[in-house]
Amino acid sequence: MRSLALFLLVVVGGVTLFLILAPLFGYLPYSDRPGPGWYGRFPAMGWREFWANSWSMLSLGLFLGIVFPVPGAAGMLLIRAFECVVRNRTARRGAATLIAALAAGFWILGAGWYISAGLPLLVLATLLGAVTGGALLASPSWCALCRDR
Repeated sequence: MRSLALFLLVVVGGVTLFLILAPLFGYLPYSDRPGPGWYGRFPAMGWREFWANSWSMLSLGLFLGIVFPVPGAAGMLLIRAFECVVRNRTARRGAATLIAALAAGFWILGAGWYISAGLPLLVLATLLGAVTGGALLASPSWCALCRDR
């Protein structure tokens, strides 16, 4: 459960923070028309627009927090099962990196379609998933069967 919360915090929190801060620097990370891309320079909006955008993006972050437990839980189950089978720590870390990156990337594609997100959001979510999987979720053998080997 702690691993799933960590996955959600890093991936969903990072994506939400990007959605909040990117427009401040002139980058629109989502939009059907005119489309994602650079449309300004720093500061691209005033404080009133920034706070209005922040509340909208926090609601999107809540949406992501509701849908991301599904791939997060599936990914964590796969990572823990792999840890129970494989003894090599490097292989476990590599598998955790790949599984978490694929879970985050695949699900942000769906959520990104919903808001017409650009490629940087997909890349960010995939990288955050990879970092979370490789650096934070891959753990020493926790399975009782693995400790005895």
